[in-house]
Amino acid sequence: MKSAKRAVPAEAHPLSTFMNEAVRPGRTKRTAARLALSAAMREGTLKPGDVLPPEKELAAILGVSLGTVQVALRQLQEVGIIVRRRGDGSKVASTEPLTSSIWHFRFISRRDGKRVRPIAELVDIDMVEQTGIWTDFLGPKPAYCRISRRYAVSGCAPFGAEMYLDPVLVPGLAETHPDEWRMVNIRTELEARYGIFVQGTSQTVQLAPANSISARRLGLQLGGHIYEIFAEAYGPERRPVYFQRLFVPADDYALSFFSGIGA
Repeated sequence: MKSAKRAVPAEAHPLSTFMNEAVRPGRTKRTAARLALSAAMREGTLKPGDVLPPEKELAAILGVSLGTVQVALRQLQEVGIIVRRRGDGSKVASTEPLTSSIWHFRFISRRDGKRVRPIAELVDIDMVEQTGIWTDFLGPKPAYCRISRRYAVSGCAPFGAEMYLDPVLVPGLAETHPDEWRMVNIRTELEARYGIFVQGTSQTVQLAPANSISARRLGLQLGGHIYEIFAEAYGPERRPVYFQRLFVPADDYALSFFSGIGA
């Protein structure tokens, strides 16, 4: 007769180690849980297709409430890192669609022809007074709130993004900890935190030399060309919500366009 398999104590589970490393001053528990799970995927502890522990068990492993785990999983689902289906639980996605709810194209690696899967993200939030191409859409303001992101992708050069918003629409955003905005779908977070809803976008793609000030500030590879992608997001009555632009090295990525519903 075979002996029953003993369950691994929560504190001895590999994911608990990632959680211990993710807990830092200034981070909420849901942010720590989200970053712990994404780190486990980045390091290979959780591989594409792996099924995550049930939510109650995962909450015990991470030392947080069930509600906190559910919020963290929802945020990871919104950026396509995990797949959740009722009755099947949650599993690590095999590919990363990368904000397909906002963009009508996907990034394809020229190395293997697959959709890219970011393995890390750095976020910075600041206030900028200078005007730029975002001013034409958002209008003149004393200052703009800027969210800068830099994505690392295995086997490809990193790419970056900048989002500009009217601070009046997002009070206090510039004072939040940048980690609160890592590995989340910023669009849905803006909806949840500030009641800002995007009803559509206008998007433009152009090929440009990779020597802009923004590309250098984001630490992107210089030389060659980049796809410079602009998006103007608007809400009801076409009121401006945010202006966003991406800087994507053209030598490493191709763009795959698709038709979708919504923006």
